[in-house]
Amino acid sequence: MKIFIEPNDVLMFRDGKPFSGGDDHYAQGAFPPSPSTFYGALRSKILSEKYPQYESFKDGNVPEGVKKEIGTPSEHGSFTLNNFLIARRIDGAIHPIFPVPEDVVKIKGNDEKNVFLLKPEESLNNKIICNFPFASLTPLWLKTESPIEEVNGFLSLQAMSTYLCGNVPDEILKSEVLYQKDERVGIKKDRTRKAAATGALYSVEYFRFAKDIGFAVELGGVEKFLPEGLLRLGGDHRSAFYQESSFILPDKEKVKNKIKDTGQFKIVFLTPAIFKKGWMPDWIDAGSGIGTVNNITLKLISAALGKPVHIGGFDIVKKTPKDMKKAVSAGSVFYFQLKNGGIDEVFDTFWLKSISTEKQNEGFGITIIGGY
Repeated sequence: MKIFIEPNDVLMFRDGKPFSGGDDHYAQGAFPPSPSTFYGALRSKILSEKYPQYESFKDGNVPEGVKKEIGTPSEHGSFTLNNFLIARRIDGAIHPIFPVPEDVVKIKGNDEKNVFLLKPEESLNNKIICNFPFASLTPLWLKTESPIEEVNGFLSLQAMSTYLCGNVPDEILKSEVLYQKDERVGIKKDRTRKAAATGALYSVEYFRFAKDIGFAVELGGVEKFLPEGLLRLGGDHRSAFYQESSFILPDKEKVKNKIKDTGQFKIVFLTPAIFKKGWMPDWIDAGSGIGTVNNITLKLISAALGKPVHIGGFDIVKKTPKDMKKAVSAGSVFYFQLKNGGIDEVFDTFWLKSISTEKQNEGFGITIIGGY
């Protein structure tokens, strides 16, 4: 089931750092938000529809039919987040919006009207001294004498489709097109005195979204979910409206045609991914860069990584913050050479599929394929 979620109010999305008014004075917003925020909101919605007895759920007392779908406080059920994208409604149709991939760069100090693509440059192998984790990685290169820097922003569906076919995206959307930041001041309450706590002022960063901006989400593993309704979303459980909606995606066949002759392709992370090896998928050998997954053998040629993001959360059973974990950020790019297997198997593995070691069911590690 696919739905489009639209905020009814400002929303608070934070990074994984724990926050408590009075202990920390500033809660910084994080965008794009973590998929787990939406997984949790939708899971709570399913629970409220099918078994609106939260205290019993916290104690693990859940009917088997409900338990099968949403699990227990300590275990997941069949419910999964199969896709999670920022999106915009245009003439009634839902168009996804994508984080700018990390191999899209610009000349330092210039605006985003002229951008370029980094590409693996094999002629530089063994000619550049660097601290790559293994020698077989190829440097990414742009032929210019000027310093370069990352591009901040987002890609429209059309621009992302252009990029996935190996071309420079023709438009960069600035964050202001999607949202404005709204900083608000609050004060922590002293619950014992039922009054404001002394010296506990804090400020929180909210996001106020533009008209027709929301989130495209695909759910799996759940039956009889209402086709529309309200969600409590984000750090303050603000209101959002969801409605069953299909959404348009890049043309997979055009991308296949781009890479089918060379077997060279890249994957772009649409959501953060958590791996046991840190930045690298667990099935890749750290010595050779070669790995096998789903009966296809690949060689990792190069990678363009953003800053890692921190994923945390709150354990409702233990009533303590969850352990913080580093994740590969959305927009990061891996370049591969297909060594054994077919292109169809590559797309079955990486086209809008999760390759994260952890939190796959929560929508982490979703990738899409591009040519170069």
